[in-house]
Amino acid sequence: MIWDSRLKSLVVMACVGGLVSACEMKKNLDDMHKATVEMSDTTKDMSETTKRMEEKTSDLDKKSEALDSKTAELYDALRQGNAAVLRKEFLEQMTEANEMPKKLALGVKYFWAFEFQLWSMQGLDNDARREELASSAAREFIREIHEYAPTNEFISPTSDDNKQKNFLALATTLHEVNDKQKNRVDQKGLPQFSMLSLIERALKEKAALDAGQISVDQLSHSSYDLLGFEDKLIQILQARHNFILTMLVAKASHVDKDWKSKIKLGLLGMKWTLNFGDYNDVEVTEMKRYVKAVMDTRAILTRAGHPILVDETIMKIIKNGQAVKSKSGNKARQANEKDLLAIIEQIKSAPVHLK
Repeated sequence: MIWDSRLKSLVVMACVGGLVSACEMKKNLDDMHKATVEMSDTTKDMSETTKRMEEKTSDLDKKSEALDSKTAELYDALRQGNAAVLRKEFLEQMTEANEMPKKLALGVKYFWAFEFQLWSMQGLDNDARREELASSAAREFIREIHEYAPTNEFISPTSDDNKQKNFLALATTLHEVNDKQKNRVDQKGLPQFSMLSLIERALKEKAALDAGQISVDQLSHSSYDLLGFEDKLIQILQARHNFILTMLVAKASHVDKDWKSKIKLGLLGMKWTLNFGDYNDVEVTEMKRYVKAVMDTRAILTRAGHPILVDETIMKIIKNGQAVKSKSGNKARQANEKDLLAIIEQIKSAPVHLK
């Protein structure tokens, strides 16, 4: 009986212990469920927060893009207005200037102030925009220069007419490229644009058009604008060729030194000597630059099928000149002089039409 009583007690205790364990397990399960629910809620809140943050970031990006766009538009508008004002001022100052060196300096500034020279590769300035700016410059220039030469007649490189002197100054500085353009396009591997290169491209495309290789729609925009005034382009190139040649003659012969020199060399056609020993390395290099520009301009005219027109007096002075090498032992200097002599001989011997 005692053992029965003890056995019952053990059974009761075991049952109680099982109940307690079951209760604890249920409590643990309930706690786990509650934690899981709370975790789910927290994850949901975090997801919504992240979504709101992403939406805000997207809004910020859109606002930033809109701001960048407005800034680019503002810069483009300011550049357009400022550059136009500068070009107008440079042309006005050119008209007021009397001496050709001053007119030439202002011609350089005028060409530097075209927007295609200031193209930045940023904002609105993509490749298409560069062509648009070149086209705009071509339209403006080809109409502006009519002010100084209403007809397409040959302009003497020694003209004293102020408007014609402006025309000569602009024709001579056509090749100028702003340093800002050089620094930007060179790193991208793009060709530099100058008004001279645009004119040269227009005449090349015109030849392709005449040969049926391209259609009018395939012309560059600037070429289309320039080719509406082809005769004016040829007049500009002839003027450029003659005035650069005249600057070379003046530098080499000193024909502009006084009236006696003008009579002896220009009217009487006396012989004269170009002694390279009288000039330093920079001056010889500049002479070489002059003759190269003369030959390059002749090449453009010849490819376009036009004769080379040369002022008769200037050609007479050139042919009566005799170049003499310096006694410099510097190999680079001697090579420079040799090149210069060869180009001068080409200028003297090439077939031209005298005016």
